[in-house]
Amino acid sequence: MKSVASLTLWPILMVATAVAAQPDRIFLGSIPVQYVAPNQEVVLDMHRFFQPAGTKLEIVSKESVDVAFDAQALQLRVRTSKIGLSDVPLVARSDKKVYGTILTLAVAPTRAAHHFVFKPEGTAGPGSSAPEKVSLAGIFNGWSTDKTPLAGPDKNGDYSVDLPLEPGRYAYKFFVDGKWMLDQGNPDTEDNGSGDKNSVVTIAGEKEKTAPTIYPDRLEKNRLSVRAISNTPITGVSAIFEGEMGSAVIPAKIDNNRGPGFQPASGRQDADATDKIEIALPQQRNGFVRVIAANAEGMPSNVVRCAVGPPGPFHWQDAVMYYAFTDRFDDGDKSNDRPVKDPNVLPPANFHGGDLRGIRDKIEDHYFESLGVNTVWVAPLNRNPDKAYREYPEPHRWYTGYHGYWPISSTELDPHIGAAKDLTALVDSAHRHGMKVIADLVLHHVHEQHPWWKQHRDWFGKLELPDGRKNLRLWDEQQFTTWFEPYLPSFDFSKDAPVQALIDNSVWWANTYKLDGFRLDAVKHILPSFWWKFRAALREKVDGKRDLPLYLVGETFKDRAGIMSFVGPNMLDGQFDFPLYDQIKDTFGLTTGDMKALDDSLGSSEKTYGKETLMSPLVGNHDKGRFMAYADGELPDPKIEKEEEVGWKKPPKVNDPANYVKLELAQAFLMSIDGVPMVYYGDEIGMTGAGDPDNRRDMRFGNQVLPAEQRVLENFKKLGMIRREHPALRYGSRRTIQAGQDVYAFVRAYLDDRVVVVFNRGKKEAMIEGQVEPELTDGDYRDILNGEPAQIRKGKLNFTIGPQTAAFITK
Repeated sequence: MKSVASLTLWPILMVATAVAAQPDRIFLGSIPVQYVAPNQEVVLDMHRFFQPAGTKLEIVSKESVDVAFDAQALQLRVRTSKIGLSDVPLVARSDKKVYGTILTLAVAPTRAAHHFVFKPEGTAGPGSSAPEKVSLAGIFNGWSTDKTPLAGPDKNGDYSVDLPLEPGRYAYKFFVDGKWMLDQGNPDTEDNGSGDKNSVVTIAGEKEKTAPTIYPDRLEKNRLSVRAISNTPITGVSAIFEGEMGSAVIPAKIDNNRGPGFQPASGRQDADATDKIEIALPQQRNGFVRVIAANAEGMPSNVVRCAVGPPGPFHWQDAVMYYAFTDRFDDGDKSNDRPVKDPNVLPPANFHGGDLRGIRDKIEDHYFESLGVNTVWVAPLNRNPDKAYREYPEPHRWYTGYHGYWPISSTELDPHIGAAKDLTALVDSAHRHGMKVIADLVLHHVHEQHPWWKQHRDWFGKLELPDGRKNLRLWDEQQFTTWFEPYLPSFDFSKDAPVQALIDNSVWWANTYKLDGFRLDAVKHILPSFWWKFRAALREKVDGKRDLPLYLVGETFKDRAGIMSFVGPNMLDGQFDFPLYDQIKDTFGLTTGDMKALDDSLGSSEKTYGKETLMSPLVGNHDKGRFMAYADGELPDPKIEKEEEVGWKKPPKVNDPANYVKLELAQAFLMSIDGVPMVYYGDEIGMTGAGDPDNRRDMRFGNQVLPAEQRVLENFKKLGMIRREHPALRYGSRRTIQAGQDVYAFVRAYLDDRVVVVFNRGKKEAMIEGQVEPELTDGDYRDILNGEPAQIRKGKLNFTIGPQTAAFITK
């Protein structure tokens, strides 16, 4: 039984670009698939994808989709009641070029909604005191405290929300004015692993409708073959080619090779009975093909994105990034070691001597290469002050600018880390060794010693608020105007002059030193309007001269939706995935909850961000306590609330070397998922530490590394090699085959590369018997991390995994 879903190639791919050498600022980039509910309105800020440059956005509307575009606000509003997939072509034209993109909506059938009710204690009705903010957090929303607010109070003083949930068991709590509370109306609870309890709700219902999984199976000269695993036949497909000139629908044929009334025998998915999708590639095929399918129930699949074109080019999906925190990494030049002489400054807050020469030495010693790292992130390069300053919050400690985040010049390098020739030598050496270099870029503020503060006070906001308060560290209340310190004036990003000066300076750094990208500090505190102007300038003045565009990765501490509000091809390429980081820390470091919570969190990231987005997952960060401090039980400290104070009063040390296996598990997870994994210096040996600056201890090499740390290092080297050699881990589809209390396993598949990744967090060995067919066929396999044998028989993986171990199973 065969069916065909074939759409005409959108004509934008055929447009001539003979005058492309002249600047043409129009741009329209790819939009990730939007997973929505029936009749849910999607509002897209098109600044993330579209640079109008005097042109308008044309919409090819579908009968089943309501589309409205607000050209002034650059907002696209889309709604559909159609279950399954809908492609909406968007076009932008200028005299020189035509760009197009496709907005794909994936609409699943409506699920039953569960009614959650919070009843404040002591509330008797109207007039009683009521909470200001009540939200619902659980494994269904990644334990987000702001994603699911409750409405209320009603006339009875109650707060409520209706939340669609698939059949299953869900742990949750209410978050009430900053405090966690159980659902007093629900007696069903469970231990959350830390001595506390969560409320639990069980959703019953009909047999769960299962979403199909698709994966790229074969890539030939003119065709991409995709396989689909689904309980019911695939009936819809969206196939999109994403290239330099935009995106276009391309022809796709569905082959339902099942026969009448086919049912998998005994739960086994016969490899010959899975559906096949054949996609015809366009002549101009240097780019990516994105595919999503839907089955007869209307359930949308995961998204497949496959690179097509000349073999071998580096894409940013191939990157593994390492933050070599310059002052604390390696001291390659003793002549620039000049700590600030001030009795108020304690050693952890002073300069330690690390420099650019030290990083270059490690490149040339092949240290990064041995880790599988091919991208080095260096700390901010600008000159910082030569004296110490007192921190605003209590207890008002003194710090220097060893970290680089207090710029006093826009063009001078900080002499503590080297001179211009040292940066040039570092980048040149990295490029000779096949590595990329990205620099930390501070755009939110300068230090009060900076000439711009002295010459252009009108470029900056005011420290004093109208009500007399100081606008200091009001992260949410004054998100786009707050100052970090009284001596760090924040720019007024509503003014053209400072915006243009910052953009011009960023272009200068990139071009002068051939930098490959930027890590962008404090993204959420800078107006979004800056970021699309910033990206447009870099695209025109830097990317146009390169074979590979700059990688722009940001830092934003918000939920996934907040993070994505700054991400898109006309803004940032990605940001650090802090919501997933929190779950990694809880799952592997604190060992709370079950492994399904990790799978749910990863699934949320995958759906929210999309395959086009270059998010950066992580297990360590210079603003967070070290992973090993959590894994070894030093954080959180029950007696010291602030992690920074733990670092000053009770600096952690690893008391039980057995806990290093928790870090090894977290690192294995990091190296097995989509994105650009970020390795924080020292995590490859399991360094510990509390909050800043204790999490910024000096890096150790060679005989300074303890035997237990050496094991972590050797394990990480294996992980780096595995990720480098297996494109399935960087580009592939992912299908979960098991997610229990302590065991978690998924299959990754990309063309002829297939890997089963398994985690056992428990302290006893476990048997894995997951269905891995059709991605993997019967035969003998091996865990390439530890060398253990594995077998696949009748489509099932038979593998015994040791306690607190990860495995990467392949041929």
